[in-house]
Amino acid sequence: MSQAPVPAPPADALPGSPGTWATLAPLLGILALGAFAYANSLHGAFAFDDRIEIRDNVAIRDLGTFLGPAGYRAYPNRFVGYATFALNYRLGGLDPFGYHLVNLAIHLLASLLVYRLVRQILRTPRVRASSLASSPGAIAFVAAALFATHPLGTQAVTYIVQRLTSLTALLYLLTVSLYLAWRLADAPGRGSTLRRGLLLASMLLSALLAVRTKEIAFTLPATLVLIEWLLFPPGGVRRWIGIAPVALVALLIPLSWVDLGGTATQVAASADRVTRLLTSVSRVDYLRTQSVVLCEYLRLLAWPSGQNIDHDIPIYTSTLAPRVLLSLTVLAGLAGLAVWAAWGTGRSSGRRLDPAWRVVALGIGWFFVTLAVESSVIPIVDVIYEHRAYLPSVGVFMGVAVLVGRGFQKAAPAAAPRLTVLTGIALSLLLGSITLQRNAVWADPVSLWSDAVGKSPNKARPHQNLGESFDAMGRLDEAEREFRRAVEIQPGSITARTSLATVLQKSGRLGEAEAEYVAALDLDPGHVPAIFNLADILWRSGRREEAATLYRRLLEVGPRSGAARSIAAARAGTGEPPPDPAPPPPR
Repeated sequence: MSQAPVPAPPADALPGSPGTWATLAPLLGILALGAFAYANSLHGAFAFDDRIEIRDNVAIRDLGTFLGPAGYRAYPNRFVGYATFALNYRLGGLDPFGYHLVNLAIHLLASLLVYRLVRQILRTPRVRASSLASSPGAIAFVAAALFATHPLGTQAVTYIVQRLTSLTALLYLLTVSLYLAWRLADAPGRGSTLRRGLLLASMLLSALLAVRTKEIAFTLPATLVLIEWLLFPPGGVRRWIGIAPVALVALLIPLSWVDLGGTATQVAASADRVTRLLTSVSRVDYLRTQSVVLCEYLRLLAWPSGQNIDHDIPIYTSTLAPRVLLSLTVLAGLAGLAVWAAWGTGRSSGRRLDPAWRVVALGIGWFFVTLAVESSVIPIVDVIYEHRAYLPSVGVFMGVAVLVGRGFQKAAPAAAPRLTVLTGIALSLLLGSITLQRNAVWADPVSLWSDAVGKSPNKARPHQNLGESFDAMGRLDEAEREFRRAVEIQPGSITARTSLATVLQKSGRLGEAEAEYVAALDLDPGHVPAIFNLADILWRSGRREEAATLYRRLLEVGPRSGAARSIAAARAGTGEPPPDPAPPPPR
């Protein structure tokens, strides 16, 4: 009796890994490296917008209510992300550990999807002839391991509210992976009609969840078009069967913003209004500035030094500014490299380049496309945030992995897969160590904003937020120092003036506090906290008529209910009884 042959291990196995271990080893390695990099991220306090969007957000306190129409109306384009915050609150209240744990799980799953995505890309028709296609697991491992451990990902993972970014990235990667699975299943003998239908339906569901998590998912159709152009041969309308529905789903994002009920002029005005965020910066100046920002993201990916929660990059109003010119040159060179890589692997060029260069072209295109919402002509008050590079970094790591693999193929062909994997492990351990250090900065607000003040000393907001952190800890002298610096940098900031006045009031220096409140009200006569606190100082110092005048102003411009209004009504002589005891002064 002849013995049945033993099947060979998969071609994409890690070198020297037999059988089932070949499938599990890279996945376990990616998870282990990611867990190592974020081991100290699970106990950080709520920071920055976490306080507003999670800690103080009453909308997420009732999961059942949030999952209904009220929650969707409040956050139409981010409903899925905020629903996960509501679920976190239901399960663990305001303990940051549970929120951090979910963020880490999302990041690790996204890292595994990067591995799967790169393997799929190396199986596509226009790449599978590459010499790298014989060991796709090695290339995919490097890309995924770098993504899992790179410190530029910390703001999307450790900063809790930026789950909106990491969860969108996860769903984005899942959508693209399902699209590739659907396209690859079109090959003869690869999949039944039912399977292809299920893949298409799953892809559309994933796309819908992505566009209802964060607006960056709007670029999904463009990414799929890029994939079609670079990875699949041209031909027919069949390729649009998957892309067209995703494009329709992506349109839900602008449809949720723009008021379509008016005239064409009104619709255009609505579109202009909603495609800028808290800034009057012109679209051209914003785009010009974003050339600098994109190069800063690339620098941080290549050399992760100088990470900062609040970078200080000015608005550039001239294309001739040296930094703008240099940035545009770098970006043009990068785009030129993508065109060269795509053309050099095409039929008209005689295929002088290995087909894996198409992956490099895809990675560069991915970087530009996935940044298109936040780094183009939609002005946003904060021109740079590190979490915006989280999804775009996938394209960079794809390209880097291919270049590492190609380099070893030329230098040591026999050992190339093994050397590629070992290089990926070494780089990931180094990056993971830097990520650990960066996560330590996120441990508490004082360390986070002290770091930002050191790196952006001439920007008011880091000083303001560090002052608030000191104030919350009762360290009033240090808080005063930071608020004074914020006022010095930005004299027209009502927030900085009022914060400084409040700290002086807490310190018993009522004369100085009064002067700061007066300066704040010169900036904004209707600022309720300044009105209330100044009136309280005047009332307690016996200047009752002056105080009553301010209390009457508060009744005109302030809230229609609450303790502050009750106090104002009583002290202004309206006859309403004062509450007892009086609350501390609001800021």
